[in-house]
Amino acid sequence: MSAVSSPNPKSQLAEAYVQKHRIPELFENMTAAIIHTQPENAKKFMIKYLENLKMYREEKGDYPAMFTDANITSVFGMLDVTNNGYISMEQYRSALKTLGVKKYTARPEGCEKDQISLGTFMTEAEDAPLSNIMSAHPFSRAFPELE
Repeated sequence: MSAVSSPNPKSQLAEAYVQKHRIPELFENMTAAIIHTQPENAKKFMIKYLENLKMYREEKGDYPAMFTDANITSVFGMLDVTNNGYISMEQYRSALKTLGVKKYTARPEGCEKDQISLGTFMTEAEDAPLSNIMSAHPFSRAFPELE
C-alpha cells in the first residue's frame, strides 16, 4: 500500500510568496550584475544594488533589467560565430528566451531566408512588452553608478 503525500501547506505558502515577490528573478539579476561588473567588494555592491532597486521601484514602479544594448549585441555576436551578420530563427528564438523575452515577432524580417540581422534582433529585444521582461530600462541606465 503506497501512501500518496499531499503537498505541505507551509511549503506551498513559501513558494507562493517567493513567486509573488519575484525573488528568483531578483537574485538572478543581482548575480548577473555582480558577474558583469565584478566589483571589488561584492557585499557592498549587493547592498547598493538593493538600495538602488528600492529607490527605483519607489520612483518608477518596477525592477530594472540588467541587459544593455552592449549585452544584447554580445549575445548576438556569440551566436554569429562566423561573423556573417545574421543568426538563424532557432538561435533568434532561443536568445530572446534567454534574455527573458516571452513575446516576440514570430516571423521577423529575414525569417524567410533563416537570416535574422542584428538590427532585427535588437529591435525585438528592446521592444518587448514591459510585462514580459523585468523592465524597459536597461540596467546601466537605471544604475550607472554600479558599473
